[in-house]
Formats: sequence, structure tokens, C-alpha cells
Amino acid sequence: MDGRAVDSSVWQAPGVDAENFARTVVNWSITVNVIMSMGTFHPALLPTEVTLVQQAVALLMWGVLIYASLFIRPSLRLAFNLDTLVIVAFYAFATLSVFWTNLDAAALMKAGALAITTLGAFFMVSRVDIDDIVKATTRGLLVLIAGSAFCAVALPDIGVDQTWMHNGQWQGVFESKQTLGFAGAYLMFFACYRKITGQGWLPFLVTFALASTCVVFSESRGAGALSLVACALLLTSLWSVSCMRVYAVLPCAMCVAAALLMLYFYTTGYDSIHAFDTTINFTERTFIWHYAISHFDDAPLFGFGINGFWTRPEIYDYFNQNHGWVLDNYHNGYIAILVETGFLGYLLFMASVLLFSYKMLCLIAERAIDRLHCALIVGFVFLNCQTNFTETVFLRSTMFTSVLLIAFFFAACRSLPSSRLQLRELEPS
Repeated sequence: MDGRAVDSSVWQAPGVDAENFARTVVNWSITVNVIMSMGTFHPALLPTEVTLVQQAVALLMWGVLIYASLFIRPSLRLAFNLDTLVIVAFYAFATLSVFWTNLDAAALMKAGALAITTLGAFFMVSRVDIDDIVKATTRGLLVLIAGSAFCAVALPDIGVDQTWMHNGQWQGVFESKQTLGFAGAYLMFFACYRKITGQGWLPFLVTFALASTCVVFSESRGAGALSLVACALLLTSLWSVSCMRVYAVLPCAMCVAAALLMLYFYTTGYDSIHAFDTTINFTERTFIWHYAISHFDDAPLFGFGINGFWTRPEIYDYFNQNHGWVLDNYHNGYIAILVETGFLGYLLFMASVLLFSYKMLCLIAERAIDRLHCALIVGFVFLNCQTNFTETVFLRSTMFTSVLLIAFFFAACRSLPSSRLQLRELEPS
């Protein structure tokens, strides 16, 4: 899809090329976007009553990115094939699902944000080189992680969670220690990729050490383990094309596993997983999963609509009365898709993941994608899909890494060449 020609004269400045200036604007908009969108800041840094400022700035950065992208020639030609249409159909369906909610302000804002960020994801990946996207993203994450480490050491009243549940665990600049853990995990993964693509040892070691330190002291064991696994996937993909093919289909396997997990709760009615004499509830996350799935029959085909489940007082209050606590968070991205977009939405999502995996296999077979980029994409998609088993990341309308997942889905939506191409390809093993 070619961008429509736009008069770039408005961008001209003395001695500055318009397109290069636009690229600089896009790259820095990504960095600011990452800083503002990866999680809610601690109330001491940003009062709770003005937390919407973070989302507003993130959306403003997407607007800046989209506008500046009009002055940049497309570097990646995407095609309107079936895989593209299914991805667009899923996110369009999720956006339109707001019309069968109670249409409150929060739902309308989330739907509008999802539409803007999906469009932004397309412009970003088609106009900006993937390595530049990773560089800008890493820069933003490094600011957050370095700031978090500073707060934990120098400002423990802000950077260390002193509540009885998380006594002494780092939360850094964020409101919760889980956010710090996953931000650190993503930085570890991107730092590894940056080292592979030529970054020096000193910047890599500093970045990786800071990120891993925050992951360890936030005691986010799951996030740290996932990041190490994703880094291992990245490295082994470069050693073996066979490994890369296996990793390309892992997202499909995880979607099927998530469907079986939801079917388990739906058919048994259990609020935890029972394996022989062991009961597993993943720190009571399964209580939320069971409760959400128990309402599936109330809106089986189209779901409750985006942001339309926990905002219902009867649903929110009933869970609170039975458990003494409640979070407006599914702690499972797959369940969020099923409950908010119904069976039809989950079917579209599974189809988009299936077509993504199939297209990646075709691109690998044809050597039609940079091998480093291929390893990055399959590793990042794996990291996201695995994260969504215990956290809600899919359909997060402004969180940058959630939008980056859409961008990488779009990155696979390219036409297959008639001849076999080889870009930085190593000999397959």
C-alpha cells in the first residue's frame, strides 16, 4: 500500500531534509510514547486524578507519528491479502464492539484510542525501519528503568512498595511492581536484539544489567523467565532456521492452549485448576478467569463489548461481595478477547494468529524477510502471547508494546516475491 503523495514543503527548514526531519520526529515520538504509555506512574510522581494525562500524551504522540509519516516514503510495501484483511477485521470488530456496551466515556475513549493506535501501527511499520523502531523503543524503556532504579535506591518512599503484600519489592516510577517487572523484561529482550545487531558491549551490559536488576528486585519471576526464554528464542533462531520455523508456530499453539484452558473452566465450573491432588490458582487469578467465563453465555457471539464487562455494577459488585476484593482486569488477554468480543472476536483473533504463523513460514521458506527481523518478530510475538496467560496485554489501546504487536503482525503482511530473496540470510542449518 503506497502512501499518497503529500507536499512536503511545509517541513522544509534551512539545511534540513524534509524526510529526514520527519523520521527524527517519528523516532522521538516513539520514545516519548513508550515513556508515557507503559504503565501508570506512581501517585507521588503523577497524582491519580490526572493519570489521563499519560494516555492523552501517548495518543498525541500517535497523532504526531501518523502526520509525520505522511512525509516519509514507505520502506515496507504491505499488501491487502487475506492475512491483512483478517487483522484489520479483528481490530475493527473490537473497536466497533463499543456500540453494544453502555457507551460510557471510558469505553468510547478506549475504542477511539484503539482505532488511532491501530492506524498508527500500520504507518509506523510501513514507514520506519524495524531496527529504528527497536532503537527508539529501547531508549524509552531505558529512561523508565533507569528512573525506576534511581527511585528505588534514592527515593524508597516512591520506588519501593512497602505494603504488606509486596513489602520491600521494587516498583520504581510505576504504581505497581508487576509493571516494572514487565518493562524490565521487554528491555532485556530488546537489549539482546540490539547487541546482536551491532551495539557495543558496554551499552548492552549497562542496559541489560539495569533491566535484570529491576526484574529481580521487583520479584517478577514470571516476567524475568519469559524474557530469558524470548532472548534464547532470538539467539537460537539465528543459529537454526528449523528453530525459527518452530517458533513461528508457537503463537498458534498458545492460542489453542488458551482456548482449551477456557473450555476447562467453562465445562467444569471450577474456579481453579485441579491436577491430581494439587490445586492451582496462580495467586487467585483463576478466580477472575472463572468468573469472567461464567458470564460467557450472557453474550456468547459478540461479547460484552470493549471495556463493557467490569464496568457493569452488578458484575463488579458481585465479585467484590464474594471475594472481598476486585480488579477491573482479567489477568488473561485471551479471556479478555473472548469476554469482550465474544466467540466471533476470538475466532477472528485466532485466524489472524494462524495466518501470521503461516505467512512467517512462507517468508522463511522464500527468504523474503531479513533474518534478524524475522527472529525479532517471532521472539516478540511469543513473548506477548505467553505474557497474556497471566496478564491482560491484548487490546490495551495505548500501551506501546501492545501496539507494537499489531505493527509486527502488519510487518508479516507483505507480498511474497516471485524469486527467492536473501537479505542478511545465513546458511540454514
